[in-house]
This record gives sequence, C-alpha cells and structure tokens, in this order.
Amino acid sequence: MAKIVKPLTDTEIKKAKYTSKEDFEKLKKIAKQNNLPEPKLSNKLSDGQGLYLVIRENGTKFFQFDFVHIGKRKSMSFGIYPDISLKEARELREKAKEQLKQNINPIEAKNSDFEDITTFKYITEKWLKLMTSEWKAVTYELNENRLKIHVYPSIGDKDISSIEILDILKIIQKLQEKEYFEIAERILNVIERIYKYAVTYGYTKHNIIADIDKRTVFAKKIVTHRATLTKEKEIKELLKDIKSYGELYKADISTIYALNITPYLALRPYNIRFLQWNEVNFEKEYLDIPANKMKTNKDFVLPLSKQALEILKAIKPYSFDKSKYVFPSPTSNLKPFSDATLNHALMKLGYKDKITSHGFRAMFSTTAHEKIKEHGFHSDIIESCLAHAETNKIKAAYNRESKMKYYDEKKELMQWYADWLDKLISI
Repeated sequence: MAKIVKPLTDTEIKKAKYTSKEDFEKLKKIAKQNNLPEPKLSNKLSDGQGLYLVIRENGTKFFQFDFVHIGKRKSMSFGIYPDISLKEARELREKAKEQLKQNINPIEAKNSDFEDITTFKYITEKWLKLMTSEWKAVTYELNENRLKIHVYPSIGDKDISSIEILDILKIIQKLQEKEYFEIAERILNVIERIYKYAVTYGYTKHNIIADIDKRTVFAKKIVTHRATLTKEKEIKELLKDIKSYGELYKADISTIYALNITPYLALRPYNIRFLQWNEVNFEKEYLDIPANKMKTNKDFVLPLSKQALEILKAIKPYSFDKSKYVFPSPTSNLKPFSDATLNHALMKLGYKDKITSHGFRAMFSTTAHEKIKEHGFHSDIIESCLAHAETNKIKAAYNRESKMKYYDEKKELMQWYADWLDKLISI
C-alpha cells in the first residue's frame, strides 16, 4: 500500500529551516536519550506526488518536482518560495503530470508553463537584478546586451537543466570565428556565474561550465595588435571612403555620423557608442565623460576640434530631443547602436583586417608621435588625449591633477590633428 504523505501547509513552509548534519546528529542523540521517535532530516519536505520543498544552507527555499521519464529519474525546479506559492507549485505539478501521461518530458516541453520559470533567460534576468549593486551601470548594460545578442538566441528559451556543454561551445565558437576572442571569454565567464547562481538557488543541480577546459577552448586565440593604418596614402583613401559611406550604402543616421566623427576623436569605441548628450558641452567645446564610463575609472575631458563640433551639431536635430544617446540605435532610441556597427561599416568599405574602430586610436597615436616636430607637443599630451593611464608608478603618484590637466595643449593638438586629416583629403 502506497504511503500517504501529509500535504504541506504555508505555515510549515514559512517555519521550515535548514538543518545541518551536525545539528541533525544532536537531535537524534536527544531523541534517543528521551526515548522519542528518531527525527527526520527536514531539508527536503514532501508535499506528495513528487513535489518537494528543498531548503538550502543559505536559507533559500524552492519547489522541486521529481519524476520518472522513460525509466530515468529526473528533477526540475518550479521556482523559489515565496516567488512561487505553494498553490502555484501544485498547479505546475499537475501540469507536469499531464505531460508525463502523454509521454512528454516536462523539462523539454515546448510552450509549457515552465518556460518562464526554469529557462536560461528567466534565471539570467533574476541574476542580473543582483548585479545592479555590484556592477557599474555601463558594465551592466554591456553584459546585458552581450547576452541578448550572443546567448539568448541560442539557449535563452531552453530549460537550464536541458542545456548541454555543446550548446555553450557553439556560442563561443561562433564568436571565435568572427575573431571576437575577448568577448567570447567574457561571455563564458558570465555564463559560469549564472550557472553558479542557478545551482545555489536550485534551478539546476550541476554547473556544466565547470566541466569545460577553458585552456583548450581558447587555445587557438592569437594575440595580435588591433588593425590600423598609418601610411598617409592609406589614411587619405580611408577618410574619403568614410565620407562617401552614406552615399554608397543604405545606412542609418547614427552609423553615418558616428563613422565620420570617429577619426577626429580617437576615443575608445565604447565611449563613442555610449556617448550621451549631457556629456557634450557645446559652449566650452569639449566632451566631459564621467569616470564610470572610462577604462581608467577617472573623469575625462576631451577638447573638440571644429570638425568634430560640426558633426555633433549636424546630428543634433536627429537625436537630441529623442534620445539621451548621441548615436541611438535605429531600432530603439532607448539604447545606442550595436557594438559591431562601426566594424561592420568598415568591412563593407573593404577594410576588413586593415583597420577596426579601435584602430583609429592607434592611427592618432602613431601620427601624433611621428610628427611631434610639427605640432610641438610631447608624449604626455598625446597620451592624455587617449586617456591612457600612467604606467610609471612614481610618476603617477605625483600626477593626480584634475581632469582639466593639459586642457589647452590637448585642445591645440586635437585641432592640429583634425586639420592634418582634412589636409590629407584635399591633397
């Protein structure tokens, strides 16, 4: 005769606490001394018919459904209590039982009621909420966008327990094929943290990323300098191609103007992409970028050349009153254009493997250093325009002036460089 299990109550669930092995042994000893029935370890409480409340050492409680499908024992999480109530967990159990009667594995069932509870995307979004207090806003947005673009299309709607190592490797390999080696490594590290969260809160039993040999996965990575152009003839042709990009290809306004301003700024691609209107000071003619958006974690002021100002004024009617971003996405004014946009535009112009959006910084640095006798500014001014951190520790200790340090010199250098670029085109 099957054992009858007394259903759980909300009161029992609220009072239930994690019992360690040491405490359990103490309870057994006390029960034996007082001739009481031997206690049962209460970290997995049964509600009957395969539904359990599991209690983790950190106090987290979640509903777990154990079942047998094609002769194999399986488990799936219904979610964390009290986000999922006892009533909702029972309804999900009945739904799963109906699917099992039809020989359907509820974990793998498409369009089931479990998709919003145990899918990779759902779990990731819960984890991301926790990261708002750990990450800077720009880091959060960067990782969230990478997950949306590179991960969700492949595994976002899959139950996390059904995802296999091969599914993860396909995501990484696709990025490696595009030579996005750094992004691939960062994404794998983020996925690993998501799995640790999922294991901790009972969404899955095993962190499959722990089984991946990262040294082997990234063994083919080739460390190279970012592609750039430094010969005047090549730079001249590049600038002419950039200016004709809008006529040659059907492109959105943000891409056209971002591509045209990039040579004049020598900013990191991230700072161009996430440039906001409140960072543009038209009156004083400079960009004022806050520390939390800079690689050096220091506020950065970059004087604007007349050419750069003209481009910013030209795009102002298109985005100033519509988006906080100077170069918004063509699909949504709430976000900037994608991180691959500029590189894709350069590839269309025929510059694949010749220059990347980051290569414009190297172009500026090389040109400015080679022509110091022409503009008259020393290396510290050039490095300051690039927002490079001081590598000399002793020098850095005495170099804590404000963000306006070298401002006048930087303004003259950026204007000299803009004029030099324009002169190339006119020759």
